[in-house]
Amino acid sequence: MAALPCVQYLSRNPDNHITFPRTHPIALDATSEADRDQPVTNYAAAISLVPYVYHPAVIRSAIKGNTQVVTTSYLSDAVRELDDAAQSVDITVLNEASLDPGVDHLYAIKKIDQVHAKGGTVLELCSYYRGLPLGFKFPWSPRAALPSQGNSARYLKDGSVVEIPTEDLMATAAPYHVMDGYDVVAYPNSGSVPFRDFYRIPEAHAGIRGPLSYKGNSSFVLALASLGWLEQDRNEGVTESVRRHSLFIPRIKTVAKFHNEAESRCIIAGLRWIGILSLDKSIIHEGHLLDTFCPKL
Repeated sequence: MAALPCVQYLSRNPDNHITFPRTHPIALDATSEADRDQPVTNYAAAISLVPYVYHPAVIRSAIKGNTQVVTTSYLSDAVRELDDAAQSVDITVLNEASLDPGVDHLYAIKKIDQVHAKGGTVLELCSYYRGLPLGFKFPWSPRAALPSQGNSARYLKDGSVVEIPTEDLMATAAPYHVMDGYDVVAYPNSGSVPFRDFYRIPEAHAGIRGPLSYKGNSSFVLALASLGWLEQDRNEGVTESVRRHSLFIPRIKTVAKFHNEAESRCIIAGLRWIGILSLDKSIIHEGHLLDTFCPKL
């Protein structure tokens, strides 16, 4: 979902030559060192838009060829461990070059610097972002995005770290005013606490970063989680139970925690619209509910 617009943007400049689609289309296995090394080392820069777990492998290939690397993903521990090796060959590995993470950092630093330049202090920092389908925009694959809505969260409040367990995250979503005409909610992400140090605002006693989604998204995700559709572990009993649709709607109303009948009708209608209530044998993925659900998105 990120690769196509990236290529379209770079293609606007006739001086740019891109591996795909302009002149040199290739196919390679990003998990194979033999496949990966030759194309990565032959270019001045590699923009890695593969799933984040493969970035370290791309970077290792780039180090061999002194190739610069850009990713849109959060800086992971696995990538951080390659920092010394990257510096030893004088290449730049630019991570978090996206909206979130990325542009949000630029705006945060700009505002913090403006406050500090005037002799002020930053006591609280709130940074929110995002929106759309399902009341949520998929900036990368649904298979990667949906589990993030089932993370735990940590943020600063009144000088102390507040921790929210996985099962309670979506229940913390609260209305947040952005501008008139937008009905959105906000909730914290899993990594807000370190940004007091990263942004050099030790004076801050509160700090939170997190996504925005349209009203209704959190209730929908809670229902999906309650019904098991976000589970990533294999369950041998899933295939048969999912096919028995006559039992599914009663189970939704029993298991999911709806606040009222209107919310119940809305979420069931959403499940039907996505196609969960019309699954057939051909698209059930071997007992994996999440892998069965994501192709529908």
